[in-house]
Amino acid sequence: MLQRLRTFVWQYTIVFATLIGCAGALLTIGFRESIFAIEHWIFGRNDGLVGIASGLPWWLRLISPAIGGIAAGLLLHWAQRFANEEHAGDYMEAIALGNGDLGVRYSILRALSSLATVASGGAIGREGPMVQLASLAGSQFGRWWKLPVPRRRLYVACGAAAGIATAYNAPIAGALFIAEIVLNSLAIASLAPLIVSAFTANLVVRELAGYGPTYHMPLITLIHDREIVALLPLGLIAGALAPLYLTLLDQVRAIFGRWHSPLWLKLGAGGLLVGAISVINPAVWGNGYSVVNSILQGDWGLKVLLAVLFWKLFAVAFTTGSGAIGGIFTPTLFVGAVIGALFGGLVQFVWPGLVPVPAAVVIGMGAFLAACTHAPLMSLLMMFEMTQNYGLLVPLMASCVLGYIVSRSFRGRSIYSVLQNNSQSAPALTIAADLLRPDPPSIRPGESLRVLEAIFRSSRWQHTYVVDHEGHFHGAISLHDFRLLLIEPGNPENAWPASLLRGDYPRVQLEAPVWDVLETFTRHSGERLPVLDAGEKLVGYVAKSDLILLCRDFLAKI
Repeated sequence: MLQRLRTFVWQYTIVFATLIGCAGALLTIGFRESIFAIEHWIFGRNDGLVGIASGLPWWLRLISPAIGGIAAGLLLHWAQRFANEEHAGDYMEAIALGNGDLGVRYSILRALSSLATVASGGAIGREGPMVQLASLAGSQFGRWWKLPVPRRRLYVACGAAAGIATAYNAPIAGALFIAEIVLNSLAIASLAPLIVSAFTANLVVRELAGYGPTYHMPLITLIHDREIVALLPLGLIAGALAPLYLTLLDQVRAIFGRWHSPLWLKLGAGGLLVGAISVINPAVWGNGYSVVNSILQGDWGLKVLLAVLFWKLFAVAFTTGSGAIGGIFTPTLFVGAVIGALFGGLVQFVWPGLVPVPAAVVIGMGAFLAACTHAPLMSLLMMFEMTQNYGLLVPLMASCVLGYIVSRSFRGRSIYSVLQNNSQSAPALTIAADLLRPDPPSIRPGESLRVLEAIFRSSRWQHTYVVDHEGHFHGAISLHDFRLLLIEPGNPENAWPASLLRGDYPRVQLEAPVWDVLETFTRHSGERLPVLDAGEKLVGYVAKSDLILLCRDFLAKI
């Protein structure tokens, strides 16, 4: 019975993960197509923001991001009106710190705010709102079915994994991004639904939209040891530069934070600064995706690379620092790509033909991403899936690990440090079913005192649970009360008296979150608690020792 129940819970979790993956994919496809439609409506073309910016007169380049920033600020201000009403927040907060609920109006308005920023040339990624919308699908599934908080959090995480898989055509890395960075756990109970959701979303996108690899590059295989060794310093360089990049973002964010002005004015000012930079270098528009693809395909001079890197860093800092909603993931990949291209160009100058520049670009992206996120495994798989070039396995592995080690030695906080420092994800996704133990001692009404005594002797528990013939839980009998009854002479073959039954004995539901179990234990001096299913039938028990070990293991990781 217990094994069948666990199998059922696991099966419907996987089914829900599949449905969330489908819904998340459809929402992210819709958002992406909306960006293209708005770009075509405003500029008459949608062949990439850098190409659009290059074809505009200077004054349109100047004011377009500013107008988009003002619109984004007004929408974001509107969204914040619903934040407290809907107890809404970012998808990462909902998974790691919240109750798994995402406000519908709040999330949609945030997505529209990001749409205004991205479509007008803001230097920010579009993956943030895409993941938020996909996460909203997971949140709604949890609400509709009135699931407990841990399951709602898990389904929001499934939606987020689907969103990342859709944004980057990287289902495995999308699942690991949520598991490694947001949940801070690679437990199979949470990782398997994430993979299912991300994989399903990827299938839907391939069928409906036909998206291919995110970045296009020639097939490269590094065979000789000298090629691999030549790329290793790139991991060290990326690890050393990542803290400087993160510090720049923090400082600009702090400057905007000290400016007490309306949101629309802050985002408009950030857009105006990006517009001013784009007058000098139009390549700073957008998330940098098209520039990276161009770098992978052709030869860029070192001076041009240095110029675009310098201006892009400030464009990203001004956009994110002003409070614009969007993703920092793709701009971070852009910075890593340019660092890799610069390194590859220098190696070619010193030793022509040793290392192909596109290989250095990919290694730079992976190493810099690992250094910024402190998630080397996710970064490694992300680069594999986005480029579909598996010939760079060994140097990419080494560079991601080196970048992570060096960056962490200089700066303990990653780009997602606030979330990782506060995440309670390991126990947060735990429910009573995960701690369930089978076969608690139980007795039925009408059974004899002799049977009850035998149960107490064999189990050595302080309480025996009372269930009827259908397994419904009625309460418990205390060993202390039973001993007092034995003092009085009586026939042991008589049925145990109803006065022994404690009908108010504490119990927990199968889907109860771990903090509810802990709260019940604080009001109960016993070592165990009965666990009931939705039909109030006894399915097992949880032990206080298992709860203590769970908390100990979690605290040991902090």
